[in-house]
Amino acid sequence: MYKKSLLLLFLTCSLISYSQEIILSDTILQIYKLREEANEYYFSARHDKSAVLKAIEKYDFLFSFSNVDESVRYLDYADLLAQSGDLYKAMIYYDWAFELKRMTAREFGFSFRKKYFEEDTVLYYQKLDEFNNRMDYYYTAREQELLGDIKAIIAVDQFARQYSRDFPKHKVCSKSIIPYADSLTMVKLIELYEKYPEFDNPLTISKEIGMVLGRHIYTGYPEFWLKYEEARTRKCIIEGKGYPKGYARTYDRCVITSGRELYSVYGEWDNNGKNVNPDKELVNKRRANLGLPPLEEKKDNPNEFFITY
Repeated sequence: MYKKSLLLLFLTCSLISYSQEIILSDTILQIYKLREEANEYYFSARHDKSAVLKAIEKYDFLFSFSNVDESVRYLDYADLLAQSGDLYKAMIYYDWAFELKRMTAREFGFSFRKKYFEEDTVLYYQKLDEFNNRMDYYYTAREQELLGDIKAIIAVDQFARQYSRDFPKHKVCSKSIIPYADSLTMVKLIELYEKYPEFDNPLTISKEIGMVLGRHIYTGYPEFWLKYEEARTRKCIIEGKGYPKGYARTYDRCVITSGRELYSVYGEWDNNGKNVNPDKELVNKRRANLGLPPLEEKKDNPNEFFITY
């Protein structure tokens, strides 16, 4: 418990600079706008075939315009190409997505991707077999080491949360084990940042594990996100490598639930209306600086997923 108390005391007492507003360059704002448009067509293409070609056009323009690494979008682009029937060009981008670790063999094997290749199942299974064989050397030795550390952390996290289910008679113990496990997770995450400085975010080595740990820690301990993740996420946003809307929502939630702000800063999370900022003009100014539409034009997208709830 000493480790937990020490960490929480440190987080509570630290003076952090989180109030500096982000102002993005015109080029970065345009890149984020193009991505948003491309993503809207991508999601529409799932149930509207007429949107497929439009989505491809949007991605083509984004790739030609952007001066930021857009490889994280190669998998979505490959899916669109496959849907359009351009299977061989799609394979080029599936290959690139695999090589750049934007997709695993298991993800290529998802049933909805298999359906894209109904006209050439031989091509699909040949590539699936190739990807499966290449998984043996998918990760470098350094990435394998990081992945092992991440799996050890998630094992403790899951044990703590499954304990009450597996041992219902020990409810009193269960109430203590989750906070203690979370305190260990926070200490281990700090160690990861120090041990693997070459990674912008070590948790991205596994999307699934990263989302689970992020949800538990950033939701339960907003001070931790403000202290250790906000600056890293802010840097990615400024460089055009982030997700402004996700940043704004997480920022709002963390500053409100931690007690650092009474009102929503960006208007993306206001505690179901309990912390609405009365200064709408100021909020809209901040949103514009981040490339977000004004509050009166804000729309909820059912396809969006946020790490905090």
